[in-house]
This record gives sequence, C-alpha cells and structure tokens, in this order.
Amino acid sequence: MTFRVPVSLRLTVPLILLGFAAALSTVNVLYHVPRAERAAEESVREHLAQELSRLQSTLEYLLLKGDLEVAQHEIAVLAHNHDLVQVVLTDDKRVVIAATRRAWLGRQIAEVLPQFDLNQASAAIRERRAKITMDSNAHVLLGYASILMGRDREELRPSKSGSLFLAYDLNRTKAEARTQILQQSLYWAGWVTALALAMWLAFHFLLTRRTARLVHAAEQLSAGNLDARSALRGDDELGQLSRAFDVMATEVADTQIRLRQDIAERERADQALRVSEASYRAIFDSAEDAIFVHDIVSGAIIDVNPKACASYGYTRDEMLKILGGALRSGTPPYTQEDAEKLEAVIAGNTQKFERPSKNKNGSLRWDDVFMKRVTISGQDRILVLTREITDRKLAETALRSSEEQYRSIFNASIDGLVLWNAQAEIVDVSPALSKMYGYSEEEFSRLPAGRFTCLSYHPAVLRSVAAGVPLHAEFTALRKDGSALELEVHGIPMQYQGKPHALTIARDITEKKHSANELARQRDALYQREKLAALGSLLAGVAHELNNPLSVVVARAVMLEEQGDVATRVAALKIRTAAERCARIVRIFLSMARQQQPERGPVVINDIVSAALDITGYAVRTSNIELVLDLANDIPPIFADADQLHQVLLNLIINAQQALQDLPVHRQIRIVSEFEPMKGVVHVVVADNGPGIPAELRARVFEPYFTTKPMGVGTGVGLAVSLGIIEAHGGTLTVECPVAGGTHFHMVLPAVTADPVNALPTRAQDKDTAMRRILIVDDEVAVRETLAEILEGAGHRVATAASGWEALERLKESLYDLILTDMRMPDMDGRGLYREIQKRWPQQAGRVIFITGDTLTSALGDVDAESCRPVIEKPFLPNDVLRIVSQVAAIGNRGARD
Repeated sequence: MTFRVPVSLRLTVPLILLGFAAALSTVNVLYHVPRAERAAEESVREHLAQELSRLQSTLEYLLLKGDLEVAQHEIAVLAHNHDLVQVVLTDDKRVVIAATRRAWLGRQIAEVLPQFDLNQASAAIRERRAKITMDSNAHVLLGYASILMGRDREELRPSKSGSLFLAYDLNRTKAEARTQILQQSLYWAGWVTALALAMWLAFHFLLTRRTARLVHAAEQLSAGNLDARSALRGDDELGQLSRAFDVMATEVADTQIRLRQDIAERERADQALRVSEASYRAIFDSAEDAIFVHDIVSGAIIDVNPKACASYGYTRDEMLKILGGALRSGTPPYTQEDAEKLEAVIAGNTQKFERPSKNKNGSLRWDDVFMKRVTISGQDRILVLTREITDRKLAETALRSSEEQYRSIFNASIDGLVLWNAQAEIVDVSPALSKMYGYSEEEFSRLPAGRFTCLSYHPAVLRSVAAGVPLHAEFTALRKDGSALELEVHGIPMQYQGKPHALTIARDITEKKHSANELARQRDALYQREKLAALGSLLAGVAHELNNPLSVVVARAVMLEEQGDVATRVAALKIRTAAERCARIVRIFLSMARQQQPERGPVVINDIVSAALDITGYAVRTSNIELVLDLANDIPPIFADADQLHQVLLNLIINAQQALQDLPVHRQIRIVSEFEPMKGVVHVVVADNGPGIPAELRARVFEPYFTTKPMGVGTGVGLAVSLGIIEAHGGTLTVECPVAGGTHFHMVLPAVTADPVNALPTRAQDKDTAMRRILIVDDEVAVRETLAEILEGAGHRVATAASGWEALERLKESLYDLILTDMRMPDMDGRGLYREIQKRWPQQAGRVIFITGDTLTSALGDVDAESCRPVIEKPFLPNDVLRIVSQVAAIGNRGARD
C-alpha cells in the first residue's frame, strides 16, 4: 500500500506554516531559553556585585566607627529582600555578629552556612577583593567580601578584618526569563497558526472550492455529459470563467467543431488567466509591506494582503468591511493632511509620507505610506502600501532623550569633562572644567585649545584613548590667577553619535595633595618628637643613675671642706666645685626632660644663660667657636618659667652653633643681656657671625616645621616653640640680619618682679629644733650614711632603716620628730611607707620628708599633690638638707604650740 501525500493547497500550505511554527517554538525553547537564563544570571551577578560593593563600603565605614548596632540593622533590613537567601557578617574569628536571621548571632559560620566554601572565601578575603561564585546546584549565587573593622571610635583605623557572606536565589529570575521566552514563542506560534488558518480559508472559499466545482463540470463535459454546468456566481474571474464555460457547453451542443475550437481557445485564455492571477496573487500575498486596494470613490477597502491583516490585527473579512480611515490615528493635524494627500492621489500625483496609525486593539503605531492611483481589472483604484516604522520612531525618540540626558549629566558633573573626537579635537567641554581653571564659561570658550594642553591631552594620547586604550595620569596646570592646579585625569574610550571618541575626566586634587603633604610633614614631625622623647627618657635615666653617687660626692666634699685642714679644704673645694657642676648639669637635664605644667616664679636671666651654656659650652668650644658674654649685673628678676626660658636659649645657641659649622673663618657667638629701666624690659641677644638668613626666608623662620637646615639636621619646630614661649611670657622674639653678616635673635621680656607667695621661707635653724630624733630610710648605704653624718654633725640624733618595712618596725618602738624617706625602694617605696604612717600614726605623717633622684616619673607629682610634703632632690647639698629639716621642724613646733 502506497501512502500518498495530499497535493491540495488548502492542506499543504497550512501544514507547512504549522510545521514552521512548531520549529520556531522549538528553537526558542532550546536556544533562547538557556541564553535568557544566562543573561538573567549575568545581570543578577552584576547587580549582586554592586550590592556587595555598596554593602562592603557601608559596613566598613560603620564598623571602623564602632557602630555595630547600625551595621546589624543594615543587614537585618536585607531580610525583607526575598531574593537574598542569607546575609551574614562575621568577625575575624568567623563568629556571626550580624545576620538576616537573629538565631545565627554568636555561632560559627561553618554551622549556619555549610554551603559556603570557607577556603575559597578565605583566599578572596586575604586578597581584599569581593568574589561571587555559584553553588553546586546552580540555583544560588554566593558572594564573599572582606570587611575592615576597628575598635577606636575617634580614628577610623582598621585593626582587624571580618567577612561578609551573601547568598542570592536565582530561581525566580531564571523562571521569569523562561516565562518571557515561552510567551514570545506562543505569541509567534499563534500568529503563524492564524496565518495558516487565514490562508486555508482564503484558498478554500476563494479558489479551491469554486475551482473544484468548475473542474467537476469540466470533467463531466469532457466525459460526454453535454448538460453539465458549473453554475458559479460572482463577478470575479472564476465567475466569468464559469459563465463562459456554461456558454461554451451550450454552444458545444450546437456544433462539435465549433465547440472544440472554442474549448481550445478558452483553455488558452483560462491558462493565461490562471497564470496572471497566480502571479498577481503570489506577489500580492507574499509582499513584506501591507498592501491595500481602495475604491476611488468611497475609499472602502476592496482587497488587502495577509501582511496587512497580520500587521494591523484584523482578519481579511474585517478589513473588507471597514473604511481606510479607521486605520488612521485621528490625531490632528494628520486627518486634514490625509484628506489633502488623498485629493492629490485622485488627481494622479503619487504621495509618500509618514503618519501615525492604530491597530485593532487601539495601540498607536507609525507607518511609512506610499499612495498611487492605479488601474486593476479595468477599474481605477487607489493602491496604498504601508510599512511599520514604529521601532525607528521610538529609536529616534530614545536618541533625543539620550542626548538630553547626556547633556544634563555632562553639565551637572562636578568633574571637568572634555569630549574629544578621533582627531584629538575638542567636541564638548563641561562647565566644571572652566570653574576649575577659574574662568567663566564664556571666557573659557574663547581660550585656545592649547591653553590647558598637557601630556595627558596630547593628540597621540587622545587618539590611543579613542582607539580603546584607557588613560590615568596626574599633572599640574595653572589657573586664571596663576595659582597651581593639581589635576587627576582619567581617559576612557566611548561611542558618540556612532563614532569613536575619547572622554577625559579631570578631578581637582589640589587639596588632596596639600593634605597628603601636610600629613607627611606631620608624620615626620611626630617621628622627630618620638626620637626626642626617647632621647629625653634615656637622658633622664642616666641623670637618675648619677644622682645617688653625686649626692654622696657633693655632701662628702662639703663636709671635708668644713672639717679638714687647709690642704684638705682646698682639695675638697675642688671636688665640691666639680661635683656641684655635675649636679647642676644633672638638674638641668632633669628639668629639660621633666613633663610638668609651666611654673612661673622669680628668675634671674643671667642664671638661665649660664645654665644653657653649661649644656652647650663643651660643643661650642670643641667646634672652635669663640663665645663672648656681655651680661649686665643690674638686671632685676623677671616672673617666668625657668625651664621654658632655658629651652629657648638652648635652641638659639644650638642654632647659632649649627649656622657656624660650615664657616671657614673666625667663628663667634655673642650673648648680650641688659635692662632698660625706662621701659621696664630685659633684652637678651644671641648673635653669630654666620652666613645669615636670606631676606625671602626671614618671614618664615618662625613657621612650624619650616627649616633651612639639611634633611636629618632640623625638625623646624624649635623656633616656632621658642616664639610661642616668649609671647606667652608677654615678650617678643625677632630676628635681624645686619648688612655686615650674621644673624641676631633679639628676645625682649618684661621685668616684672613677682611676689614669691609659694616660696618656702628661709629661716635660720631655731634653737629649739636642735637635737631632733630623725629616722632616715634609704636602700642606698652610701646615701643613708651621708645623710646621717650631715644631720648628726648638726646635733641631731639619727636612726637609719634600709627599707620601708624596717622603718615601720622602728616606728613601732619609738616616735621620731622627722622621717626622711627615699621615694624608690624595693618591697615598699616611700609612698607606701607614707600611707602606712598615715594609717597607723597620723600625727607622724606631717613629719615626713621625701628624698628622690627620679623626678621624671608621675609618682612624685602624685605624692606631692596628695601629701603636700617637701621633697629633697638628689644630688643635694648639706645646707639644703639642713634648711629643709629646719623648716619642717619649725612648722612642727608651731603646730605643737598651737
């Protein structure tokens, strides 16, 4: 049995179209669905990367400030985003500190998020970059990021690093992409099916059914049935053919010969007609443009091709029942214009134009219309061809909107933007750039292009940027007022109006660079201060170690000088002089290194000069520098802080010494002091015969961190600090450079004698203070014995103790008129001993005198503030010890009498 494929057009053409629809749907499902899913996944990746970056910067800022609660709230809010499966923030120990689920707080990340690859996350976090991966089921995107954290709220300084984990559900996004593709497939399959049905109906009703009747009549007639008639109605070609066939059949009955001739002729005519009709219909139906044939009088549609039906959403029957005006939008002024064009077409003029139209569902569209008067089947008709141009019109509208948006963004940018074409010519300049250069927009537009040209704007560089090579550079330009303008320039390639261009983005980083330079200067200054602090601590430690032996040497020398013979007294005087000089230098070192509030009192300026020379004298002499002193004797004391004035003179002498180092000829430093009674001020001048200071730099020598010395020699803070100290004392500090050469620093201070309110009275030892019982507590044997000899030589009865505990045992046995205790001792120090005395024998607490060689620590200040007890600083002189003992004893006597 042989299977025969039906050859009828009414079945073949619809089957072909239905197969095409099925194939189109299959391609959409098998090809476009995966592509749509991948596109959706990439879109979600990009969105997730932006969200992860935003969340990373926000959380880092909050955590560096220490606002953990705000960071937790920031993550908790993300729980309302149903696409985010989990968002978790951990600390440096991977403990959850914030999450979209509160039950996870305080748990390890491995417990709550087992699907995350922690090794992969650790690698991304160490590299300080965010990373997004896919889970094993390809349903969830997993994001990792590092989060900097800090503990200090005052400074945004990171001290540790946490981790951010984020999971995004892709199922809904992929489902939406699949649904969109399937809807498109169903849409096009429906249209193809509708077209197949329309063609089947057209072939069935217009051609195949009527042709079959005519063929059947012809077959009957050819079989010899001379009564066979087709009896078809209609004015079309098939109707005319049917009537001619019937006439022919009638004439066949009259004469066979004539019938044969007529049949032959009619067959030829029928064949030509079928060929013409087939050609016309094939062109008409297969045209890609919508074709309408209108009646020239009524304007009714009398024929339409399938493209028109499909394009406007009507069936053929519906098209044939409406007027052509129903397809127009009716929006003025198009109605009047269409009427005028129709009149022109009727007059024989071809018209081509664009107009808005509307589909069956009422949606508007744009058509490119061609209208012409033609003759069809012997009748004048109006032929209308339309082609939809809605996408083109939308593209033009979008282009205009994009151009407006580009202009708004371009003009609103705070960065300076310049658009260049491929020939390195300026196309557009943003207003921000003209403001950076200090010009108005009108002034800037009149400037030549080379006014702000630099290496970054070189034609070759700009052409390479337009070709796709990015640019990043920094350079210095000049503003309108001539000031420097630091710019950071980025160049990126871009398409503008369909052609390659280069966009340069200039950002003003002048303040940023100034801040960076200032930060570097402050960092260097801090480094210098740290070195000076370390040097001061070292110096203080050395001075403290010298205090105990110096105390013994000074005291013993004084005692030998008072008790020995002439030769011994001469030797003791030399020993005492040298030891006192050492002690004086140690005191100066300690006063320089001591951290305490300024304390002003009566100060003799010549003593300050001598103290400064004790420190610098050796360096000055060994540098072959002549030191000339011209110090007046009639200078009254001034009310000032001796340590601060000592620091000022020390800075001035050291600066003068360094200025003379490279001088090959005679070097000299001259120090002058004098009193001006009329103005009541004291003048001190430190002068050198060095190279001097250039005139352009003199105004800046007192600026902080400004120095003319080589790198590593000066910090630039000495003169600034000195000026602040002198001005705080109500004086002035100026610099002069005589024509003969050299530099003169002139210091003027008011000579105001202060009333020494807080000074301890110097009183001779009362007779009733003699023969006191005194307890000496010190762990140093030599110091203990020296103090005992000094006090015993003055007639006092002395007991000694080597520690605080031993002193307490002695206090249990008897009471003492005075207790001298060292501040620093093993086991129990002087402060602990004083507190125990306060607790056990309160009446004895007012008889304690502290002895210390460590005046740098805060303990001495704390004890002094707490107890208000006198302190004997090492190294001490016998007279100092006896004076303080006499004063305390006298105060005790007055308290006893009261």
